Amino acid sequence: MIPSKTFDQIPVGTQEVTIRTVTEEDVNQFGHLSGDLNPLHMNEDFAKNTPFGRRVVHGMFTAAIISTTHTNLTGPGFVYVGQELNFKGPVYIGDTISVTVTVSNRKEEKGILALQTVVTNQDGQLILDGKSALMELDRLKQRRK
Repeated sequence: MIPSKTFDQIPVGTQEVTIRTVTEEDVNQFGHLSGDLNPLHMNEDFAKNTPFGRRVVHGMFTAAIISTTHTNLTGPGFVYVGQELNFKGPVYIGDTISVTVTVSNRKEEKGILALQTVVTNQDGQLILDGKSALMELDRLKQRRK
């Protein structure tokens, strides 16, 4: 298990990177698990007749790798409270994506970390950028009392 960090242990500038090669099995499993069986993701014959020319990985699969990267950064002591995703290009089966999250701000009074997200492919092309916010679970527990 990844060790949990506290809010105070994660300063502005802290960064985490996850690198993952997306397989056909990943896409097939994600499609069936999520119920998103759009043929753009699931059917090569359909996808080859689109502007992409081949199957495209689900955008939310890429977002799930962002979530993984958050957990790798903080450990299990935080929860998502916000996410903004700007899709800039497709991810294809076989691509290796690099997800970088960087703490850009800290909201001390609420125990919230604001993060910048950048996802690139193996050619250095920007695939996605965005922002996210994570709250320390201990602060959430205190707010709910």
